Amino acid sequence: MGMYGIDISEHNGEINLSEYKDQFVMIRAGWGWSPDQKDKMFDRNVRECIRLKIPFGVYWYCYSTDLETAKQEAEAILEVIEPCREEIKMGVWIDQEDADGWRAKNGLVINRTNLSTMSSLMCSMIAEAGYYTGIYCSYSWLKFMAPKCDRYDKWVAHWGTNDGKKQNDTSRFGSLHQFTSTPLDRDYCYVDLDKFTLKK
Repeated sequence: MGMYGIDISEHNGEINLSEYKDQFVMIRAGWGWSPDQKDKMFDRNVRECIRLKIPFGVYWYCYSTDLETAKQEAEAILEVIEPCREEIKMGVWIDQEDADGWRAKNGLVINRTNLSTMSSLMCSMIAEAGYYTGIYCSYSWLKFMAPKCDRYDKWVAHWGTNDGKKQNDTSRFGSLHQFTSTPLDRDYCYVDLDKFTLKK
């Protein structure tokens, strides 16, 4: 139990994943409410993980501002990941944040009612499609997820001084912990990978 990993997207370019053969990789599948917004490096990163036998999960950066766009986002991620569904070993995660401020500027009130309702809808759709699912969010956003999303696992961003070392223990909140972004986003898994087994 206990394993380090990284999370990556097109912003990281063509990473040599052979350096992470003994770890895991979380791959961004895309963002927004259309499958046309698939991450440009998604297919390549999936192929490399399969080739190198690296366990991986996938995540989708959310831009939804209401239940209708949240439903569209869930449908988009399910369409994008369908070709590799049998290869996903570490779940399908929705990335709930507003790093660029777009959602707040476009009508989303950042509160428990809005975020937990949208997150619960997306996770329920992903789970119904047969995937292990959970929510990525910062430690400070956990309060927006309870109690409606308590049933879903959490991947908690809690960086400390962001010096490249794991400084905190978020295991009481969820299975995964993001702890740095220098030079890549780094992660730690607190559980055995069997927990994320694809549900039939």
